[in-house]
Amino acid sequence: MSNRLLIAEDDSVMSGLLTDLAQEAGFSVQKFSDGKLAYDAIASDPPDALLADIQMPGMNGLELIEAVSTICPGMPSAIITGYATVPDVVRAFRSGAIDLITKPFDNQDVRAVLTRFARQLDRERRIEALSLRLSRLETGHIMPVINSRAMQKTIDLVDKVADLNTPVLLNGETGTGKGVLARSIHAASHRHDGPWFSVNCGSLSDSVAESELFGHERGAFTGANTRKRGVLELAHGGTLFLDEINSASPAIQTRLLDFTQQHTLRRVGGEQSIEVDVRLIIASNQNLEQLVKEGTFREDLWYRLNVFPILIPALRERRDDIIPLAESFVFKISNDFKRPAKQLSDDVEKSLLSYNWPGNVRQLENFMHRAVVLADGPIIERQHLPEELAGNNYAMDSVIWGPDASLTEVESLWISHMLLRCEGNKSEAARRLGIDVSTLHRKLRDAR
Repeated sequence: MSNRLLIAEDDSVMSGLLTDLAQEAGFSVQKFSDGKLAYDAIASDPPDALLADIQMPGMNGLELIEAVSTICPGMPSAIITGYATVPDVVRAFRSGAIDLITKPFDNQDVRAVLTRFARQLDRERRIEALSLRLSRLETGHIMPVINSRAMQKTIDLVDKVADLNTPVLLNGETGTGKGVLARSIHAASHRHDGPWFSVNCGSLSDSVAESELFGHERGAFTGANTRKRGVLELAHGGTLFLDEINSASPAIQTRLLDFTQQHTLRRVGGEQSIEVDVRLIIASNQNLEQLVKEGTFREDLWYRLNVFPILIPALRERRDDIIPLAESFVFKISNDFKRPAKQLSDDVEKSLLSYNWPGNVRQLENFMHRAVVLADGPIIERQHLPEELAGNNYAMDSVIWGPDASLTEVESLWISHMLLRCEGNKSEAARRLGIDVSTLHRKLRDAR
C-alpha cells in the first residue's frame, strides 16, 4: 500500500511538479489550491503526510500545519516557501513540520523531503508492530527480533528444536540475548504451559548452587530448618535454563552429569531418588570445547549437553537488527514509564549502525534506556546518547535550502534550527554553532 500525500499549493505549475516527484517516490497524491479546503479534506480522511506552501488562499501553510497538528498529531509535514523568516521557521518546526524547503529548489530537495516522510511513516508502522510485540511479551509470547540473515539462521534452528525434549546449548558473547532466546524456545514448545525457571550458575557459590538446583532435606546442613525443593524438581513438566554453565564448579558438573543420564535427583541430605521430567536449555559465554581441552569442564558432561548447539551472533554481526531492536527497547521502556513512544532521529540511527557494540544487545538496551530518560520531546537525538556513541558530528540534513539561497538566509535558518534542537537553550546553541552567546543574540536581532 502506497503512502498518501496531500499537497496544498496554489501554484498549478509547482503543484504539478510536486505531484510528479511524489508519485515517482511511490506516493499517491491529493492536491488542493486552498488551505481551508485542504484542512477539511484532512479532517475527514487524513493522509499520511502533508506538503504545504506558506502563501495560499483560505488558510496559509503555517496555519494549516498548526491546525492539522491538533487533529493528526505526528503527521509528517513540510513547508515550501520563498518568503520564510526566522519566526516562520520556528513556528513551522514547533507546529510539527520536519522539513522546510526554500524556493527556488531543485528536484533533489523535494526528493530528500519525500524520503524523510517515507522513513518516518515506515518508523511509525514499525512502532505499531512493536506494540503488538509488547502485548505478546506481556502474555508470555517471546518474539526475538530477526531482521538479519544471521539471526534468521539461528531462529530456523530454534524452530526445528523447540518442540523436542532435546537439550539445547546456546553459545554467544555476553549480552547477545541468550536468555530471551531460551525463553522463546520454551514458549514455542509443547511445555509452554509448564513451569519456567532460570538459574545463573555464575552468580551462585558451590554450596548454594547445589541446594538451589537439587534442593535439600531438613537438617542437611546448618541453617536447613525446612525441606526445600530445588529448581530441577520445581521445573518438572517445564523448562530449566542454566545460564553461564561454564562457571559451574566440578562438583555441580558431576551432579548435573548424573541428572542428565538418569533423569533423577536426590536432594542434599536425602536418600530418595526423585524422577523429574524437565527440558534443559544451557548457555555459555565461553567456548566449552576449549574449556574441555583446558580441563576445566567435564568432557562427558559436554557431550551430554552439546546435543543441539545454537550460536547466537554478536550484535555487530547482525546490523540489520540494530534499529528494530533499538526501537523495540525504546517502545517498551517508554511504555514502562507510561510515556508516549519516542522515535529515533536519522542521526541516532547512523550512530547506532556505526558503533561496534562490545556489550551487544544488553548494551544497546542500556543506551536506549538512558536516551528515553533524557529525551523530553518525541524524538531521541544524538545528544541523548552516551558520549562514546554520540560523537562530535552533527548532520545538517533537517533543513533544506535551495541552491540560490543567500548566506544570510542559510545562517538564519540554521540558527533557528539549532535553537530548536537545543530546546531554546541559547548557551548550548551558541556552543554547538561555535560562536559566543553575545554573537548569537546579535544575529537573532539582525534576523528580525
